[in-house]
Amino acid sequence: MTIRDTGEKDHRSIEWIRILEYCIVFIVIPSALFWYAGWNFYQVLIVAYYTIITTFLIQATMSYVSTTAAIPRLRFRTIGKDKRTTDKPLPKATFIVSAYLPNEIDVIEDTLLNILKNVQRPDDGLEVILAYNTPAVLDIEKRLVKLALEWPELILANAYQSRSKVENLNYALGIASGEIIGLLDADHRVAGDCLPKAWRWLATDTDVVQGRCKIRNGSTNILTALIEVEFEVMYGMQHHAKSILFDTALFGGSDGYWRADVLKKIGFQNVLTEDIDATLRAVQQGYVIQHDRSIISTELAPDNASNFWFQRKRWSEGWFECSLKHQLPVLASPHLSLRAKFMWTWLLMWRVTYDALAVFLFPIVFAYWGNRGSVSLPMNGYILFVLVFTLGTGPYEALACLKNSTEPRLPLKRALLYGLMAFPYTLFKNVIQMVAIRDYIAGKREWVVTSHDSSQTKKEAE
Repeated sequence: MTIRDTGEKDHRSIEWIRILEYCIVFIVIPSALFWYAGWNFYQVLIVAYYTIITTFLIQATMSYVSTTAAIPRLRFRTIGKDKRTTDKPLPKATFIVSAYLPNEIDVIEDTLLNILKNVQRPDDGLEVILAYNTPAVLDIEKRLVKLALEWPELILANAYQSRSKVENLNYALGIASGEIIGLLDADHRVAGDCLPKAWRWLATDTDVVQGRCKIRNGSTNILTALIEVEFEVMYGMQHHAKSILFDTALFGGSDGYWRADVLKKIGFQNVLTEDIDATLRAVQQGYVIQHDRSIISTELAPDNASNFWFQRKRWSEGWFECSLKHQLPVLASPHLSLRAKFMWTWLLMWRVTYDALAVFLFPIVFAYWGNRGSVSLPMNGYILFVLVFTLGTGPYEALACLKNSTEPRLPLKRALLYGLMAFPYTLFKNVIQMVAIRDYIAGKREWVVTSHDSSQTKKEAE
């Protein structure tokens, strides 16, 4: 697996071919097969239809449960503050900022300066390691050297000949000297109080604490607005609910804080989603991960369909890879409770199963139309309930996000947009998921880096 830049011209044409393959394999061919089955064995079509409808019901139910569990603020205060106090002084901390500099030249200096100038410092000191790789000598490296001379706590760790983020991170782990290690992507800006809030967990019985990632360029266009609310759902609601309902959580790759000894023992492996892989290896060994949505970090969402496609395809391939690698070890782990095993099974194998089944809704409907000779649906009380129940998850999540939004507050109009667009947005992500699984099985596992270009940075600053 190697890093590739989204700017390479051949990628977009290749991916349009993938979309065409998706339409043929998951829409055209299944529609024909279901039509044939329905023509000869009508009950097969009905059974398939009710099976898919029921999977939507199960998925929607879990969405309502996790969203509802995460709404109460009082419960969070009890977990996050009253029971998480310590008299131990904040120890030396290390931030590792990972970057592939050709893509992140326009954001990396601001990210480093935000840490150096704004983060509350431990009495024992702060260390900031820029773990990066680059295919050629760049002008920005001269500016970074100047910055390191101005700020001695900044260490420039060029992982020469590195071909992946994992190699950069593991190289930086060999240098890090802090008792706490915070991990950030190149576009993340953490809040000044992140270390004290993380330490209140790490000083007790927690090994990893994941913060809340917010999108700061949601006003750019419709896509970034949808991603902004989606992140509020993920980091403001769902991750927090996992801590409450299942007493476990996951490390999301950035704005995560580890006890240094644990992270150096776990390390990172060369997979597509090294963060989820590290999470699963950690929980299987009995390490405790919690989510604290008061630890804020802001980042940039992909501002065009191409960047979004490649980012989410890598995420989907990575989750599929982790599902194959970790599902059985999760079930066999003596360190995970039944609740935690249920949650991880939901995120691993159910995630794949649901996406694979959900894609057949349209072929079944098309086949039903073909057999009936008219555009109509089998409708009864159960089907109508599932339809309304499922379509209601997006608006419900959006309203819950408004209630639990933190500064900067989530704009009402973006929440309403998400509520209206949640279902088609989810269908589009399902397309990406299935293309990703196809590519993974076919052995196409490249890491296409999300670009943060100057135009996006300028829009963010305006």
